[in-house]
Amino acid sequence: MDRDRLFLVCAAVFFCGGFLYAITSLRSGHYKNSKWNFLAMFLGMIFQSMFLAERGQIHGRCPVTNLLEILVFVSWSMVIIYLLFGSSYRLSLMGVFTSPLVLIICIVAALVPFDKDLAIIAAADLGGTETWTEFHIGVSLISYGSFGMACVAGLMFLLQEKNVRSAKLETLFYHLPPMHNLSKAVFRLMFFGVILLAAGIFSAEKIPPKGDSHPLWPLYAIWILYAVICLVGFFRGMVARRLSQFAVFAFIVSLLSLLIIS
Repeated sequence: MDRDRLFLVCAAVFFCGGFLYAITSLRSGHYKNSKWNFLAMFLGMIFQSMFLAERGQIHGRCPVTNLLEILVFVSWSMVIIYLLFGSSYRLSLMGVFTSPLVLIICIVAALVPFDKDLAIIAAADLGGTETWTEFHIGVSLISYGSFGMACVAGLMFLLQEKNVRSAKLETLFYHLPPMHNLSKAVFRLMFFGVILLAAGIFSAEKIPPKGDSHPLWPLYAIWILYAVICLVGFFRGMVARRLSQFAVFAFIVSLLSLLIIS
């Protein structure tokens, strides 16, 4: 097995282990903000980083040459954002909701064939890389990671609201963060993503035009979508449930835009 695939398999093992540990603890009613779940996410992120570094050496540039590599990069960004900000709003349980998505992406990316020799030849033909290009790709995809975490926080809010409305308070309900914290996290994660994507779009305008460059209009469309949501939420106010629904919908649209960009 190639090293890059091995790194992804190791990442998948840690994400799966952390998820199973958390689910088992929740079912037993003894879930706590355990360091083991955080450690599993951290180690999974380390192996994702090693995969991206390995592919980066092969491609001679930022490793986002196909849709699966882009998704791995976005999921890596989501994990980093969770590790950095997950404890800010008592959102440690967010890792339980993030792990399955990241796990699936790692498994699929590890199984899909990858022609290493062809990638090396393509890298040699490409020559050097543009600093603005690398900055544009990295910042733009990290913004997608922030949007992804806003979606996760939105799903957690909607799940908690459903429990409250149905008056069926399951074990999971008692471990979810306060709804006020979740609504604040949804808005701030989207706003953070808007700032990052604006920087990504600005840097794209600095890149010398090439025939094989990806279209920018999907990024403009996604930025406008999230910017409008944030502006309405900030100036006119928006019901937390509606804000969470928009966060989920907008991220689905963002994922579809990756099909065009890739």
